[in-house]
Order: sequence, then structure tokens, then C-alpha cells
Amino acid sequence: MSNQNQNQSGHHLQTTGIFEEDDEDPITEDDVGVVELYRRLESFSGQLDDFRETLQAERARREQLESQLNKSGNRLNELEEEIRRLDARTDLLELVESADEMDGKQRAIALIQHLKRAAEREQDRGRDAKSSVNREDAEAALHHPDVDRTTIYDDMRRAARLVDDESILWYESKSGGESRLKLNLEEGNLPSQVISQDVSHGGR
Repeated sequence: MSNQNQNQSGHHLQTTGIFEEDDEDPITEDDVGVVELYRRLESFSGQLDDFRETLQAERARREQLESQLNKSGNRLNELEEEIRRLDARTDLLELVESADEMDGKQRAIALIQHLKRAAEREQDRGRDAKSSVNREDAEAALHHPDVDRTTIYDDMRRAARLVDDESILWYESKSGGESRLKLNLEEGNLPSQVISQDVSHGGR
């Protein structure tokens, strides 16, 4: 009887072991999907790190280009200013050559053109586009032509008459040598037929 009970007990244990092994959860398609999802997430995480590094590099490159552009812009402004200085010097040299050959109208136009360049330089510096000359300034601008002082005053008044707009160019008469020819480009533009005239070499 005892042997029979032992056999039954052993059989029960074996049977139980079999059932316990059969009760383990098998790998399902859902499990495979989760593993694949984690794998993809790890891959995307790596790609995201690469994108961040690329973005940082591109930002650094953009800052470098912006810095170079600013330097180029400053250099361009310097070159433009140098060109204006050379143009003004060329105009002056041409006036030197032709000062004694110019008539009153040409001297008046030369004064207007001188004032225009001076006003534009003021504008480039961020100030109002204004300029003026007294008799001594006018003589210097014309490189001291061989004429008397009263003729220079006449040229200044003639310049104002040529423009014929006292809001832009006018002659301000004062005693003691303080009379001035004044230009204000903030109020408008000079007549094209005046500023485009060539007064070098007697207008030829």
C-alpha cells in the first residue's frame, strides 16, 4: 500500500512539473513589437543626438558668416567713403585748373555742387543734410580765383538765384563778413540741370 502511494505521489509531482512548465507564458507578437519599438527609439535617440550636433555646428557657422558679413559691410562703407574723398579731391583739382577760366555762373554752380557734397557728407554721418559757406569758405572752395571779394559775394547770391527755392538754398546777408550761402537738402533736391553741369576747364 505504501509503495502504491509513493508511486501515485511521484506521478503527481511529475505531472505537476509538466503542468508548471506548460504554464510559462510564451513570447507573443506583442512582446516582439515592444522590443522592436525600443530598438527604434534607441535608433531615433542616436539620430537626434546627431541632429543636435549638426544644428550646433550650423549655428556656429552662421555666427561666423554674420561676423564676416559685418566686417565686409564695414569695409564696404570705408571704401565708399574713400571713393567720395577721391571724387571730392578730383573735383577740387579740376577746379584748381579751371578756377581763373570760369565765369560768374560757373563759379556759382561750382559753389552749389560744393555745398551739395558737404551736405551729403553730413547726412552720411547721421546728421541733417545741411551745409553753408561764408565768403572765405567760398573762395577756398573755388580755390581762390583771381577775382575781388565783392565778386565772390555776387557768385553766392547768383547761386541762390539759380536754384530759385529759398527753402533749399538761400543767401543770408549779414554785416561784418558773416554773410553765408546756406543749403538744406532736408527740404528737397537741387535742380538736376544745376548739379549735373560740368564746370571744370571753363565748362568745356
